[in-house]
Amino acid sequence: MDFRELANKAREAAENALKQAEAKFNEVRANLDKDGDGVPDQLEGVMNQAKQAAEQAKARFEELKSNLDKDGDGVPDQLKHLSEQAQHAAEQARAKAEELAKAAQERLGKKS
Repeated sequence: MDFRELANKAREAAENALKQAEAKFNEVRANLDKDGDGVPDQLEGVMNQAKQAAEQAKARFEELKSNLDKDGDGVPDQLKHLSEQAQHAAEQARAKAEELAKAAQERLGKKS
């Protein structure tokens, strides 16, 4: 067997190995993508699960938001209630301070 014949056999063996590898690759790819859309089916499944989880999270967030803001004005009702209470307490404190200041002025006026 001469060198040229040996080289041809080596080339043929390499080409056959390449063809077998390509056939195996295509078989594996076909098994991973049975619907033939170019995306492995398992990856599509994971992507769909992620999409559903995101939609569920968004729906839960909207439900929570609507429970916190029943009148729909964009401010959580409890926060609004606390703000109103704080404002009322501030008004009462101001009225009491004015009342005490007036009483102090009257006392000071009587002493003079």
